[in-house]
Amino acid sequence: MAILSKDIFILAMGQALTTTVVAMLTTVSSLSGAYLAPSMALSTLPVSATILGTLIMIYPASWLMAKLGRKGGFMLKAGVGVLGGVICGSALLLHYFALLVFGAFLLGVFSAFGQYYRFAAIDAARNPDEHASAMAMVMGAGVVGGIAGPFLSSRFAGLFTAVPYAGAFVAMVLVCLLLAISQYFLSSSLGSEQQAPQPIATTEQKFIHADFIYTSMLCAIAFAVMTLVMNAAPLSMQHDHFALSATSTVLQVHFILMYLPSFFNPVLIRWFGRQGLVAVGIMVSMMGCLLTFLPEQTMAVYLSELGLAGLGWNFMFNGATLLLAQTYTPAMKTKAQGLNSLIVYSANIMASLAAGILMSAAGWPWVNLFCLPLLLFATLLLWKIRQGRCI
Repeated sequence: MAILSKDIFILAMGQALTTTVVAMLTTVSSLSGAYLAPSMALSTLPVSATILGTLIMIYPASWLMAKLGRKGGFMLKAGVGVLGGVICGSALLLHYFALLVFGAFLLGVFSAFGQYYRFAAIDAARNPDEHASAMAMVMGAGVVGGIAGPFLSSRFAGLFTAVPYAGAFVAMVLVCLLLAISQYFLSSSLGSEQQAPQPIATTEQKFIHADFIYTSMLCAIAFAVMTLVMNAAPLSMQHDHFALSATSTVLQVHFILMYLPSFFNPVLIRWFGRQGLVAVGIMVSMMGCLLTFLPEQTMAVYLSELGLAGLGWNFMFNGATLLLAQTYTPAMKTKAQGLNSLIVYSANIMASLAAGILMSAAGWPWVNLFCLPLLLFATLLLWKIRQGRCI
């Protein structure tokens, strides 16, 4: 394998630190809300504010990075993360719930930029043959955050004994500062449209190709299925009387298998191709869903279900992202990447809401049963892509 550029290693550091912040926020956001909220009904409002911040910023982030380059965009993101962490920590110290919600919103803006590391990895690749290796290095680095985030949250949450969780936001600020420092060393020209004249899109190129829609829907389904299972599993395990420590272990395995297999994707792509990697991801996800129909949901079964959900997401999402890179011209890059991220994140939000509704109305097996038609539809989309033979 060719030696990857320094930008790819710096992007990998950025992905690791970004995932750490997101995992920390996932760990303490609702707990902080419950501590400050005037009513328990409002305890998850900071989580909703984060989702809203990401949704509002997800498309503009693509445009900003076209103007500022990946370096400028990711450093801006780190600055917003520092500000959001300071505001959330201050809100806890001042016991001011509305300030916590605003800080959580800013951390949602921070998260929006993090959705573009996969595209930045493709930008940093020196040729199309290096795309898979670049994606593997950058996406695989996310495993660091999946482990470090919950660890740092638990270690720093009690830093101020009189103010629970404030210490976790102090740690978050420090991670964001490290993120800013690391991204400073990115090449200024990476991903910027201002460094060189860009081709003007022809009338034909201004229209979105059908394969772009198909691959974007594959990315969205990958995220929706993973989110449904990940969000519903803790509720199901609580219902089955598992301890919180058991649930944490299951989720850690899930996060590890979401990112660690990225390092092996280039080999799998050489064996099966990009479309084959997506197909394997669909099959793996189906296997995980079908395990929920076993008569007894033991710890080992939950580990298998969530592990397969993470692995399936990795293969589907990374494979579909690599396919996506072949569906738009350089002139359409900013629009296409922003639209894809918006589609994916919208599916993520709907899946988050659906997980709670399905669990309360029908239970764990039905959450997974709901995933199966989505995965069958993904199979149909993959077949249509193969029939088109454009990518």
